[in-house]
Amino acid sequence: MKFSTRDMAMMALFAALIAVGAFIKIPLPTVPLTLQLLFVMVAADVMGSTKATVSTVLYVIMGLLGLPIFAAGGGFWYVLKPSFGFFLGFIIAAWAIGTLVKRGMNMILANFTGLLIVYLLGTVYCWAVLTFYTKDIQGLPHLLLLCIVMPLPGDIAKCLLAAFAGKKLKKLNLVST
Repeated sequence: MKFSTRDMAMMALFAALIAVGAFIKIPLPTVPLTLQLLFVMVAADVMGSTKATVSTVLYVIMGLLGLPIFAAGGGFWYVLKPSFGFFLGFIIAAWAIGTLVKRGMNMILANFTGLLIVYLLGTVYCWAVLTFYTKDIQGLPHLLLLCIVMPLPGDIAKCLLAAFAGKKLKKLNLVST
């Protein structure tokens, strides 16, 4: 796939915005509430599936290579943190949201679909790390509280805000289609 210079600049910009979003956070047990997902959704709403996925993968790779751009630092060891599954969810959600928007789905609904993907992958990964690596097993209700119930109000707001911003930014034709 060939990208224009403008597209590459936008993909790099969204990767940087996702990184900035990691530092705007509300600390919660196990998984902090950050603005990363907001920028993943806006990227997908504006740039489409491929470019948003590239931006998100670029962000995750930079963090795994050691740049301290995750909410709690960076480095390859981050794959052992309970929250790493949410990054995998960001990647899949970026692709899904961009695809759904391109097919004509309302941005709000596409963003909520992406949120569902993030919650599913993030929660399963968190469960696996807590169960098999840290041996910190506290049961399904506790896991759902940490990974879904506590962040849900903020994530609902992010879905709505991302759709609003995405509609406004899409009108600017910042990326080629």
